[in-house]
Amino acid sequence: MKIAIVIMQCNKNRSSRYVGEVGKLFACDNEVHVFAHEHDELDRRIIFHGVPAFSKNFYLQEASFITLATAMLKAQKFDATMAQPTRFFSPDVGYMQFVYREWANYKKANGIPAAFGDSVLPAIESANVRKAKKIITMSQVLKDEVLKNYNIPDEKVEVIYSGVNCEEFSPENRKLYNSEIRKKLGIEENDIVLLFVGNPYNRKGLEYAVRALPLMNEKRVKLLVMGKDLGDEKIANYQALAKKIGAGDKLVYGGFTNEIRKYFSVGDIFVFPTLYEPFGLVITEAMASGMPDVVSRCAGAAELIEDGKEGLLLDSPKNPEEIAEKINYLIDNNLFRKMGKAARAKAETFTWDRTSEQMLSVLEEAAEMKRRKTSY
Repeated sequence: MKIAIVIMQCNKNRSSRYVGEVGKLFACDNEVHVFAHEHDELDRRIIFHGVPAFSKNFYLQEASFITLATAMLKAQKFDATMAQPTRFFSPDVGYMQFVYREWANYKKANGIPAAFGDSVLPAIESANVRKAKKIITMSQVLKDEVLKNYNIPDEKVEVIYSGVNCEEFSPENRKLYNSEIRKKLGIEENDIVLLFVGNPYNRKGLEYAVRALPLMNEKRVKLLVMGKDLGDEKIANYQALAKKIGAGDKLVYGGFTNEIRKYFSVGDIFVFPTLYEPFGLVITEAMASGMPDVVSRCAGAAELIEDGKEGLLLDSPKNPEEIAEKINYLIDNNLFRKMGKAARAKAETFTWDRTSEQMLSVLEEAAEMKRRKTSY
């Protein structure tokens, strides 16, 4: 098959890393083209097409990208095209990591100021979801959101969980990088590290993780935050909050890095009280690294966690007392190492080979429907 994958940015340390992972596996027996504005290193068998994206304004950049990408793909013939429904007009397979209409509704319900794109992107998403031959979602919760927001048949949507690279993210990294990174960040060897990775900080629930710090029974606990400032979402705001509530010395900021696996080696417990998360690759990367997750039930990847076995699930991520209770339970009963081993074992069952095989099957089905000019 001749396959086209469209993505604005193809980065190995972001949610778009799936392009590089499945692309190289698709390329074993297929001709694979990637259309993107920028990318990290891709398998040499993948044919890359650079798509210009004008303006630094997010929405103007999105508009220029989707228009140009669509025009570039129309100049060639592909058996199947796959894209997020807001990145390309009329993909054969819509790969959904996010439902823009759901997020717009969430913001409205929670009094979060609306942006220009909160009306434009859901409209584009709606049209493309309906036109696509098939839809792939990263989790069941995401499939439920698609079905709730768009009137399409259940059988049109396939749930395919993202894989995790268990060689890159491994408990063995603790032997290689733990001491080095702790020394670099000023974390003592006997400190218990709660790891938080992601941005924007507000949607990922960082505030509530910070507010849980004074409630820790163990005084050697540190919260290591990895991420970067986005707009008004600045780490300085959370550092000020930590200082105000008497936990200023417990918050450690590691910034943004392209070597995130090294920082996963430092964590003892992964804390992620996210408010809206269709999947959350960092959750499975933490599991692969040998950490239990204390994570919101609303996160798509929480579907892979058996509560009390590979981690603990939060019913109310905005509740610092619940977050602290779960963390204290793991530490006070010395369970985080045991659960970390179980988390690693679970992560090993979700390989990129498995994900790519399932995705390729959907692409083949869409290609056949395209040949027959049928649709749901």
